[in-house]
Amino acid sequence: MSTITPPPVTRSRRRALQPFTGVSVPNWRESALCREGIGVDFFPFSEDAHAIHRVKAICDRCPVTDDCLAYAMETRQGEGVWGGLTSTERIYLRRKWTEHNRAIAEMNGQTASTKKDTRLKEKTSL
Repeated sequence: MSTITPPPVTRSRRRALQPFTGVSVPNWRESALCREGIGVDFFPFSEDAHAIHRVKAICDRCPVTDDCLAYAMETRQGEGVWGGLTSTERIYLRRKWTEHNRAIAEMNGQTASTKKDTRLKEKTSL
């Protein structure tokens, strides 16, 4: 009987397991590997696991993967692979990030509505 070996934990998979905290750097695209015309579609069909794997292999070597992911999260990109994550993985990451922020707010004695009210008061007092 053979054992099932889990896939290696790549930079993309490791990032999917961590809360999102980044903010993209304005000129990150200039250093992105996807700009080099490598003949890979960064917007593969979600059912095409082989194409997604090819894209993620490029993202794993890219020096600006974190900035790319931050941009996708900030602008809520709904399609394609950004920062080594598919749209489904980014949705999962955003949910985990939101849960993480809510837990921190609760530990600090604030609810999400309390934080929103505080921000609104700060804006109106300016």
